[in-house]
Amino acid sequence: MKICDSSVKFVILLFISFHVWNCVETPLNHDLSHSELELDTLVINDISGANYRVAPSLGSNERLYVGNKNGIEVPLSLIKIGSGFWNYSFDSTITIDSLRFILYSKDSSLSEISTPKLFYSPDSQFNENNSTYLDFLDFSLSDWSDLDQANIKVNTDTTDTSSSFTYTELIWNVDTLLASLSDTLDSNLVRTFAIQLANSDSNFIELFSEEASQGDKDPKIIMYYRRTITTSDSTLIDTNSATIYSDGDLSIIDPSGIEPYVNKLGLSNGLGLRSVLNISFNEASLPEGSMIRSGNLILESDTSLTPFQYNIIIDPLDSDTSVVDSVSVYSSDPYEAIGYPYRVSSDSENGVYVIQIKNILQNISLGNESNIGFKLLANEKNNPFESAWFDFQTGPSPKLEIIYVAN
Repeated sequence: MKICDSSVKFVILLFISFHVWNCVETPLNHDLSHSELELDTLVINDISGANYRVAPSLGSNERLYVGNKNGIEVPLSLIKIGSGFWNYSFDSTITIDSLRFILYSKDSSLSEISTPKLFYSPDSQFNENNSTYLDFLDFSLSDWSDLDQANIKVNTDTTDTSSSFTYTELIWNVDTLLASLSDTLDSNLVRTFAIQLANSDSNFIELFSEEASQGDKDPKIIMYYRRTITTSDSTLIDTNSATIYSDGDLSIIDPSGIEPYVNKLGLSNGLGLRSVLNISFNEASLPEGSMIRSGNLILESDTSLTPFQYNIIIDPLDSDTSVVDSVSVYSSDPYEAIGYPYRVSSDSENGVYVIQIKNILQNISLGNESNIGFKLLANEKNNPFESAWFDFQTGPSPKLEIIYVAN
């Protein structure tokens, strides 16, 4: 029987592939016992830490807050509104009917009696990245325009047969501010709004900040207007709206009423609590020419005080600041860190943080970097009313496990 050409080609290709595979795999099974390389482990337990405090600045947080939670006070939140569309007020074809200032919440139980009051000032009042409660110790809203409390609108998913809750809108009528908001004579005009709980209310309210979405739930003003278009034989009135988004926002968080644990290492955005770690590792810690395979810093948190999900960051210091203490509250972080590519973040697993710091350790061992300590802080996305705690005195000791290859 005649064998077709395609079958012959298939058999030949199969034989060649098998032969090549064997040629490639064979060297991997070669005896390497003569190699002078050795794999070894170094465990460092000489690790100490100290707390220090920086006044909280939460400009990049995805929420705005007012009230009191876990003993942390949030006396007010501040919002800047942008400059778009205010020139409509000078267009003779446009009639502005109303202005609505809107904030958003995921709380379906908000009632109008519990909503914060809204205030307005045409002056700059805060820096989103730098302002802290230390800048507002004697602050007063007495000279601001008082726009009272919000109306509530609870929204549901109309496509869902159960009409499930989606979000709540807090809406203020700010029609009276049109002249001020569109003022062209004020060269330093900054459209600043503030929210504060009415009557020193002890409630706590959480709202969406401009960091939380791509615009749909940002703080904003919606301008409702009519445009009149007149031709030789007709007049057309077009009803429409324009959205003016926030330029920045910030919650002023005051943790001064809380004293942190003195015998624990703590990390908290709301408390402004950070730590410095000193790890006994230098150029002489490993044999010369060693290559680090892994370098895991292991920290066991106090699970009774630390939430299940809490991300922390370690960053090697770039300069030594020996005058920093745990009593003062600093307006900005006194420790400069190196950052990329050594800055590393980590989540915990069952309360244990395993942080891979191989890159900085390798460069320290090679003499490229100096070990003057590490800054430990909470990820800025963490809930500011939660904290991570580590007990180095009575709890599990921290350790650094290094696996390396040496000649």
